Amino acid sequence: MKIQDFAAFSAAREAGLAKLLPGKPRISVGMGTCGSGNGAEAVYHAFKSEIDARGMAVELVPVGCFGFCAEEPLVNVWVPGHPLLMLHRVQPKHVDGILTGLGHGTLPPAELLLCKIEEWDHLTGRVKYGTGYPDVPSWNEIPFFNGQVKIVLRNCGLINPDDIEEYIAIGGYQALYKVLIDQNPAGVIEQIKASKLRGRGGAGYLTGNKWEFLQKAAGPEKYLVCNADEGDPGAYMNRNEIESDPHSLLEGMMIAGFVTGAPKGIIYVRAEYPLAVLRLERAIEQARAYGVLGDNVLGRGFDFDIQMVEGAGAFVCGEETALIASLENQSGRPRPRPTGARAASRTASTPTATAPTSCCRPPPPCRPLRPSARTISRSPAWRTSPPARRS
Repeated sequence: MKIQDFAAFSAAREAGLAKLLPGKPRISVGMGTCGSGNGAEAVYHAFKSEIDARGMAVELVPVGCFGFCAEEPLVNVWVPGHPLLMLHRVQPKHVDGILTGLGHGTLPPAELLLCKIEEWDHLTGRVKYGTGYPDVPSWNEIPFFNGQVKIVLRNCGLINPDDIEEYIAIGGYQALYKVLIDQNPAGVIEQIKASKLRGRGGAGYLTGNKWEFLQKAAGPEKYLVCNADEGDPGAYMNRNEIESDPHSLLEGMMIAGFVTGAPKGIIYVRAEYPLAVLRLERAIEQARAYGVLGDNVLGRGFDFDIQMVEGAGAFVCGEETALIASLENQSGRPRPRPTGARAASRTASTPTATAPTSCCRPPPPCRPLRPSARTISRSPAWRTSPPARRS
């Protein structure tokens, strides 16, 4: 499917909703690195074998990490009209009992039940699973989740990261569509500034200022660089986002590319993140196939493409000037640079201005409210308000 107009976009959304909320039970297995490391792949294959052997009408899909890594493998079980049930520490030996209960309309064993989700706010759209199961606690009643406000990770563990239609179903690529229709780059930058969205690398530099620097930079060609190297020992923020919600990163880069006038993007990611690399490759391929990446994005006359570069694991390449040197086939060493977020370098043929970005989408102000979907339009004040006031 090539999305070149609103009708095709809506069709992709409806196809995604039919996958998220099918007319039959859906079982999803958390298969991020943390889940796979705790045996999620064996659980997934056990479900698949048993479902096939029984001839059950059950949708089985992989999802990313919902965030409770200590309780992996996590399995979500949804029956139409009922809440989504989240099961924890599921092993292959539990599969038979779960499917038998599903066939008889009974709950999974009590020792596996973690929580339920009746409705989920993806910020770009809401998904209503259903009501019921009064004896099962809601997800935000679990001590680990209590007080959490999921923003960057709002989609993780609930959608299939390898399916662009599921991403579109929960509001994905709507912000990009709106920005391309409005054709107001300066307005987007002002919204980003007003939201006070900052980088997540420690310095907390304002994203709006970064985008403005690149927009004003002179040069025949600009490149938008996403620093997903993450060299700190034990760090895995970028890895988790890319493994569980790769299209969110692509959409943020495309919006930034349009706003700043950069027709090309580069994602510099650690080679030690094989699952993140694989899912990002698939997401890029899907985005190109669906017309949301490459030439004439969404039929709006905007050209933008993304290249992924795998870093060799040097800690220092998390610093932006060392990262740029590595991209230019030079030794990855830091070098003096101007103050602020600007960094300029020169290759044999093309001057480039770079603005490394964090692995998250722009804030809700850029998200549209379209007549065909229940989506959420946020103002810049929403992001700057206390979590308790966000609704």
